[in-house]
Parts: sequence; structure tokens; C-alpha cells
Amino acid sequence: MRAKALTLAIVPVVLGCLPATTVAAHADAAATYYVSPSGSDSNTGLSPDQAWQTVAKVNTSTFPQGSTVSLQGGQTLTGCLVFNTVNVPTSSASTPFRVTSYGTGQATLSSNCTGDYSAAVTADNVNGFQLDNLKVVNGSTTAAGVLLENQNGTSATQSLVVSGSDISGFSTPSGSASSFGGEIMVLGYAVNGHSGPLNDVQIRNNTLHGASVTSSDGPGIYGWGSGVNITNVTVEGNTVYNLGMPAKTTGAGITANGWDGAVIRHNVIHDVGANVTSCGGASGIEAYTSNNVTVSHNEVYNVQPYPAFTAGCDWDGIDLDGGTTNSVVEYNYTHHNAGSGLLAYTSTVDSRVWGPNTYRYNISENDDWAKIQGGLMDVVPNAPKNALSIYGNTFFTNVAQSTKSTASACFDFGYAAGTWGSGSLIANNICHMANKDQYGHSGQFYYNVYGQTGMTLSHNLYYAASSPAWRWGGTTYSTFAAWQAAGLETGPVFGDPLFTSPGTGGTCAWTPSSGAGPQPCPQAYTLASGSPAAGSGVAVSGNGGVDYYQNAIPGTPDIGADAG
Repeated sequence: MRAKALTLAIVPVVLGCLPATTVAAHADAAATYYVSPSGSDSNTGLSPDQAWQTVAKVNTSTFPQGSTVSLQGGQTLTGCLVFNTVNVPTSSASTPFRVTSYGTGQATLSSNCTGDYSAAVTADNVNGFQLDNLKVVNGSTTAAGVLLENQNGTSATQSLVVSGSDISGFSTPSGSASSFGGEIMVLGYAVNGHSGPLNDVQIRNNTLHGASVTSSDGPGIYGWGSGVNITNVTVEGNTVYNLGMPAKTTGAGITANGWDGAVIRHNVIHDVGANVTSCGGASGIEAYTSNNVTVSHNEVYNVQPYPAFTAGCDWDGIDLDGGTTNSVVEYNYTHHNAGSGLLAYTSTVDSRVWGPNTYRYNISENDDWAKIQGGLMDVVPNAPKNALSIYGNTFFTNVAQSTKSTASACFDFGYAAGTWGSGSLIANNICHMANKDQYGHSGQFYYNVYGQTGMTLSHNLYYAASSPAWRWGGTTYSTFAAWQAAGLETGPVFGDPLFTSPGTGGTCAWTPSSGAGPQPCPQAYTLASGSPAAGSGVAVSGNGGVDYYQNAIPGTPDIGADAG
């Protein structure tokens, strides 16, 4: 499915260097500098009626620590802003340097710079950099909307914030050998090849998007580390959509690569990967060679080729990919993705052994509708060497897969035999398989054709519209009694889970920037009275304390995401 190798062609140049003849701004203390299309570069810039006129004036001025550059709301300025240690020579996380709008509405910055590593806004080794309340659009063939990097520092650049902004239209330039490009780039491996670390990166409450489903826009957020040198990252409250991406891509709506300590929560990501014809992308949310990442309370849907599948693979909802360790995927709603809702891509990368990782209390509706991956949750390509815990999830599909010889499985394990890491667990999950292949058979609960072993199976609930089947090694168990008799699982349950309204979860109506949601949506997968899932689960230690609906989990939980 995924031959994962992220690559970035690095050129030995310094992006966005300012001219040696930089002109000092007019004050030694922090101030607000105003910029308006109706201003004049001969003005002081220190008040709206003394506004500067051009982006070039901003780039060739020197700003005291704690200054603000404010662009006139409702107006468009053309150019590419560059801030680095030349024009912001002293910066501090405790005294932020801010770029924002003033007056009524958002100011629009329309980029005019070109090249493989161009960006509409560059913040290079500026501590306390804040970009807030701007509209940033690609007015040329600019690769990135916002670039955060550290081209010369050996200690981490601190406290970088992009918030409340609308950023659109950015992608890897046509014909480029690089994969640099997208709405926001967060680089711990700078474009000059320097491994400059970043710490405390916050990307909050932005709208990151293309103009249409098939736009060429790259990732919404593309984090790219050197090792794991991008630390303490928060990505929350963002709306990410219409990222068609180039045909060959390894990106995602939100990509965490080389991050150590990250929270990705309360984001909605949809309509990603329409143009992709390769493997290794696209995904809704993806972590790669990262550590201690929590992916929670997100809605991910319509990660898919469009208008039709031609070639390629993936299009999964949420992916903990190669080399990801000590991470958790919880309380997410994935639906109507062409590939799996949840993916554990268990490969070792540069001696980084995947896991231990956990997937818990997520809801998946009608994922893998194109049978791109083969399962609603995939664990590939190898048996995980460290513990993998999968518990309290609800998987439902009623997709007609009548052009396929087999329908998607609930869990798909491949591509070779192996033993899962000690402590691995699959428990308290619901697999409701109402999809049907060309023969009218529902998808199998497990497709473990290579006979992977070592995980504990306990108290999962299974239900199929027709022909229930568990494929384990060389044996297909076609009745629940046969599965029980095999002794592979403790306390399994078979029966209709009595969801409130299965198959009608749909798209949630919520506001990511509110800091809540998508809960209580979808209500379709709460359990009705009399459900065989009620009180039928098994206690799992360290379970996070609450279920998908944020109800407290009792000592003996219900099976599935509605565990309380």
C-alpha cells in the first residue's frame, strides 16, 4: 500500500535574504508600523495616516523587538514578506513580533515571488513570531503560503504562531523536483539544508484551502523535521479542505513529520487528494517519524480521488506512519474516505521502531469505500514490533462494493507473518459490516491471511448483514460458533449492536475554532436500549477515562465508542 519515503530536494541557498542596504525603521522601541496601498514609503509608518505603501518597504526596514507590522484591513498588498535576523535582529518569545491587520476586515497579501522554495510570508529564526488575522493568497507561482524555519540558529527558535488567517492557493510549482509547497510549511530542516530546531509552534483557527476539490494545492500544514527537532506543537481549530495535491505526493491535510510532543485536535479536514495517482499519500492527518503525538477530536472525510479512481493508494483518514512512537489517536470521526479510516503503518524508519501506539474511541463510517486499502482499519506492512492497542472503536460500513470480488474487512493485517509486540491489544471494538461484494458477501471481520499473532483479542462485538467471516491465517471461520471454538478471542459478542441510526452519521455541523466538537456528532452510533454491547466490554487500564461522547467509562464498559 505505502512505500513511504518523504523527500525534499534541498538547495544550498538562503531563502528570502534581505538586501545589505536595509533601512532602519524610525524608532528604537517597539512600535506598530502600518502599511496601506494608499500610503507612502516616505511616511514614518507609525500611524494609519502615516502608513507605508509597499511590502518592499517592510522588507527593507529594521524592527525593534516586540514590534507589529499591520496591514490595512479590506485592502490588498502585493509582495512576499520576509522576516529574519536581518530585519528583526533581536527577538524574544516573551515580546512577540506580530504581523496582522488593522481597521475593518482582513488585509489580503497577494504573493508575487516565484521559485521552488518561495513563500508569501517567511519567518526565519524570529522568536515570538505571530501571524494573525490575514488573508494570504497565491498571486503568482509561489510555493508556500507561510514558511516557518530556522536557517542559522543552533538553539530552537521559540514560540511561532499562525492564527485566525485564511491561506489558499499554494502548491509545489509545476515541474519542481522538490515536494516543498502548501499553505503552511513548518521546517526543522531549513531550505538551506540547516537543521535548525523549532519549539512551541502553534497553528490555530485558520482556514487552509484550495479553490476547488481538484485544485493543485498541497498540504494544509506540512511539518518537516530533522530527526525530531520540531517540539511542542499545537494544531487546533483549523478548517482544511480542497487540497487536490499534485499527482505524486506524500502529503496530508495535516502532516506531522519530525515532531516531538504535539497535539492535533478539533480540526476538520475534507476533500483531500483528488489528483493523487501515486502511493504514499494522501491522508487527512499523518504523523511520520514523530514522537508523543495526540490526534484527537477531529473530523476527516472525503479523502479520495476525484472524479474517479485511476491509480494510486492510501487516501486514509488518520495515519500514524513509519517511525511514529508513543502516540494516541482518540475521539475522532472519520467517514467516507476512499481508503481506511485509521491506518497503522508500522515500518521502522532510520532505526526508529514504530510504536507503542494506541487507537481508541474513534468512529468510522463508510471508510474504504473504494476498497483502496482493504480494511476500515489497516495494520501494514508488518506486524508491529512494539505494542499496538486498538480498543473502544466503532466501525460501520454499508457501502455497496459490488465491483469487488471481496468487500473491505473491518481489520486488515498484511503483508507477511509476524508476532505483534508484547502488550498488543484489540478489545471492545464494534465491527458492523453491512457492505457487500459482487457475491453479496459482507466484508470479513479480520483479514489476517498471513496469520500474524501475539495480540490479545478480547470482547469485540461483530455483526454482518450476510455471510459473517473471520479470516485468520489459512482458516476462514464462517460462523460465530466456529470463531468461539477456535479459542482465539476471550469474550467475543455477536449481534446487532442496535445503533441509534446506523449509516446516517453524515457530516457534522460544528465550528472547529470553538474548541469543541465534533462531539456530540454523530449521534447515529450511540447505543439503543437492549444493545448486546451494553456492559459486555472488558476493563482496559490507562483508557483515558472518557469515551467518544466524553462520558466517563465505567469499570465494565460498553463495547464500542459509546462505552459509558
